[in-house]
Amino acid sequence: MAKRIPETKRVVAVVAILMEGILACTVLAAERPAVLDFTLDSVEEVPVLRTRPLDRPALLAEDAAKSQFGGPERFALPEDVAVRCAEAGRWEDPTPLHRVWRLRIQAPGALSVNLGFSVFDLPAGGRLSLYPTDLSGADDPRGVRVFHADDVDRMGELWTPVVLGDDIIVEVEVPTGSVAPRVELSKVNRGYRWFGEPEEDKAGLCNVDIVCPEGDGWRDDGRSVGVYSISGSFRCTGAMINNTRRDGAPLFLTANHCLSTEQYANSVVVYWNFESPVCGQQGGGSLDQYTTGSSIRATYPFADATLLELDEAPDPGFQVTFAGWDRRDLVPDGAVTIHNPQTDEKSISIDYDPTSITTYLATPVPGNGTHIRIRDWDVGTTEHGSSGSPLFSFDHRIVGQLHGGYAACGNDTSDWYGRLFVSWTGGGAAGTRLSDYLDPVGTGEEFVELLDPAIPELLVAPGSDLEFSLVEGADPGEVAASYVLHNVGGADLSFEVSVDQGWVSVVPASGTIARLDSTTVSIAGTTALSQLAAGSYQAALSFVNLAGGLGDATRTISLQVVTATPGVATPVPNPFRTFTVVTYVLPEAGPVRARVMDLQGRCVRDFGTLAGDLGANDLAWDGTDNAGRPVAAGVYALRLEAGELTLGTTMTRTR
Repeated sequence: MAKRIPETKRVVAVVAILMEGILACTVLAAERPAVLDFTLDSVEEVPVLRTRPLDRPALLAEDAAKSQFGGPERFALPEDVAVRCAEAGRWEDPTPLHRVWRLRIQAPGALSVNLGFSVFDLPAGGRLSLYPTDLSGADDPRGVRVFHADDVDRMGELWTPVVLGDDIIVEVEVPTGSVAPRVELSKVNRGYRWFGEPEEDKAGLCNVDIVCPEGDGWRDDGRSVGVYSISGSFRCTGAMINNTRRDGAPLFLTANHCLSTEQYANSVVVYWNFESPVCGQQGGGSLDQYTTGSSIRATYPFADATLLELDEAPDPGFQVTFAGWDRRDLVPDGAVTIHNPQTDEKSISIDYDPTSITTYLATPVPGNGTHIRIRDWDVGTTEHGSSGSPLFSFDHRIVGQLHGGYAACGNDTSDWYGRLFVSWTGGGAAGTRLSDYLDPVGTGEEFVELLDPAIPELLVAPGSDLEFSLVEGADPGEVAASYVLHNVGGADLSFEVSVDQGWVSVVPASGTIARLDSTTVSIAGTTALSQLAAGSYQAALSFVNLAGGLGDATRTISLQVVTATPGVATPVPNPFRTFTVVTYVLPEAGPVRARVMDLQGRCVRDFGTLAGDLGANDLAWDGTDNAGRPVAAGVYALRLEAGELTLGTTMTRTR
């Protein structure tokens, strides 16, 4: 079902613009176009690049014919161009300190326009802006896009978000006397579907906005989901996903059939929080929050998974979260997907029934085990553009991403999601598996919870309790361990650590951890530990987040103090017929040679060398010899040798 994104030929004339002078001291930092700050010539005097007209009905019919082959949904048709500032557009000098270049692009019949720059190299203080020709202001809802020199991707390119409409201005502003900008336009992508199209072209009416009551309890998970474009022409859904470092690495999970080659990864533009402001509106969303550029970290077609790393993390102001995940081999009892149907405003779909494990587009269980099948959605549905969207278990963890299916408004048919369990190991190499990136430190964790960078959350690692065993009067230094406290949120947090027993201490007992940073708390025995009599003891460690309570945790320290005198207890039972257990005490851990002898000194059972623990150890004998035959009734001696220490006792076997 996967289809490769078609590659369009680029015709780019790469010619640098030479400008005299030295870099001006003035550095521009405005986040709005120059046309709003300076008096410029009328747009009627700006040179026009006019693209070929679109035949929208023919393009939609072409897409319908190709839909059976899968692949991401196309929303725009690219047109190759070769434009540089020296040969097109118009330069102006609105002030002695500023130079402005503009080009007008008219794309007849287009619902939106987005651009691909094959070269994007601005001088310090320069900026590039895109906006509608009849711009109404800095907050024009059709889109005002402003880029600076550091927005260039690793390939030296820039791919822009859409500007709604068919008539736009490309504007470059630089300080007078600066190094010449090298900005070369190679693609004009003309939308025949847009994000937020006319009402008759909206996604199916059975879709449920994420802001509706059905989305209650899923708001935080929903903020991880983004709709994105590829090469300015195709679009899918994906989600930011957490990792075991919990460091906010900008990892984005989507589908292999949406994007599988590095060639197109840099062209990715992800839009955040594109959702309806009002339940049931299925419209009115904003496209003003976006991130451009990415690299492929891993892709695995058999589970239809691709993991991207975005060139930069989403702006903290977008409040994007990083979804949790579960890599276990499980069959969810129900599931939730959060997606952008036809890449319209964000929706939620829910299946309250058990899922099944199958082959893609098949129903036998378990098939090849690569996919999770949703038999039919109880709330909402999915559509083109939903591809790559995350599937959550009811535990709020991603277990897969949408490959495809037949679900739509008005039917009760199925969808299939590639399993994270399968893509975790993928094809066995780093470029085909998720494990190298979702567990970069090799913790072995099987699931991870959602990360919200905006909230200071305390994570205590490891998640296990502590156990110690020592003899009476032992050195307190024999009780030593540590926990690492991680701040997995976006603000500093203060913490306290306390322990309810005097034989153990914690250092530091309080402190502050910067956002996405960590600190180590040391656990150590005190002098009171040396005074403890033989017995079992417990202490409770409490970790408290003083910044709001998220991540408060408790760990238990278990201590077994044994007598310092080595010895062997009476076997239980004794006499015995089928089974007896001998408990022996060692003053230190080490190898123990264990043998059962008869009264003539002959070895009837050799247990070999055992691993003896400090303190009490148990050895069981079933009354058989080395060949597994029952020994005769009578008295037998157990001999234990641990270094220079020799212990022993007798056992009586009856018939």
